[in-house]
Amino acid sequence: MRKILYLIICLPILLLSACDVHEWPETQEFVKMHLRLNYETDMTEWEHLYDGAEVIEQGYGEIYDNHRDYGKIRYIVRTYPVSEKMRTTSDYTQEFVFTKDISEGYAHEVTLDLLPGNYNVMVWSDLIQTSGDSHFHNADNFAEIRLQGDHKGNNDYRDAFRGTNNISLVADIMERLPDTLNVAMQRPLAKFEFVTNDVEEFIDKESVRVASKANGNKSASADDTPTRAVNIEDYKVVFYYVGFMPHAYSMYTDKPVDSSTGVMFESTLRKLSESEASMGFDYVFVNGKKSAVTVQIGIYDNEGTQLSLTEPIEVPLKRSHHTIMTGMFLMSEASGGVTINPDFDGDHNLIFP
Repeated sequence: MRKILYLIICLPILLLSACDVHEWPETQEFVKMHLRLNYETDMTEWEHLYDGAEVIEQGYGEIYDNHRDYGKIRYIVRTYPVSEKMRTTSDYTQEFVFTKDISEGYAHEVTLDLLPGNYNVMVWSDLIQTSGDSHFHNADNFAEIRLQGDHKGNNDYRDAFRGTNNISLVADIMERLPDTLNVAMQRPLAKFEFVTNDVEEFIDKESVRVASKANGNKSASADDTPTRAVNIEDYKVVFYYVGFMPHAYSMYTDKPVDSSTGVMFESTLRKLSESEASMGFDYVFVNGKKSAVTVQIGIYDNEGTQLSLTEPIEVPLKRSHHTIMTGMFLMSEASGGVTINPDFDGDHNLIFP
């Protein structure tokens, strides 16, 4: 009887102990977060005059919406855990990549499934013109987002945006609306453009040169009738970055982190009026303060002959500002021992003896 009583008392204990062996580990449940991306696409014109010796600030001009009307926009969203000391870790836990038509607008909203925790959410966004195009930026590493491929100036699809914000997500057994995170998307870039105001003088000079070349007469004058009209679109403009050009940007520091030398890009003249023409433009990574790059601009005919070359010009830059440099650039002649490689093979090489 005592044995039976002992078994009756022990059996429930054994069954309870056995339950521990078959328990399944708890799976972490995801928490929904609603992400809202708001874009600041406006740019402010920042006008400057170059008098051949120095750059003179003229003040601010028009504010305009610098957005594309068609193409594709890419969104890269990464979540970085924030430690108890409120420090963002260097490794992200989740990544989400989306692409949509620009015609639907830059702003974007999406609901994401995240694990509970404290996060610094970082977002990078850039553009392409058509689906088959490669992106201008390699964003594999947010610590060093780099320009990739040959440098392409004169392209508004080089525009890009970045944004960050923090959020704390807590698992909740009660069903409720997702937490919303608003992220302001701002460009880490400045834009500059050169506008020449000596088009008429250039055309007069070129008319004489073309007529002389066609007639084999070195002494032709401005009164001579040129054998053909001068079309400024036939001339090539080459921008040379003197020294360093920023080509990498960090989301962590919100600053450029690397530069390249020997950067150049080609352009053509685009007539704005009888006396003015746009020579070309480019986008540059800049920090949150005023910055600058230095460029030289060469003008070439369709045979690769250098017709003019400016002195090195320092271009003031500021985020989301469109620096417009106006001056007599077509007729410029550089000094200081700058020469051009005479063996023209399609490339224009600056040589500094």
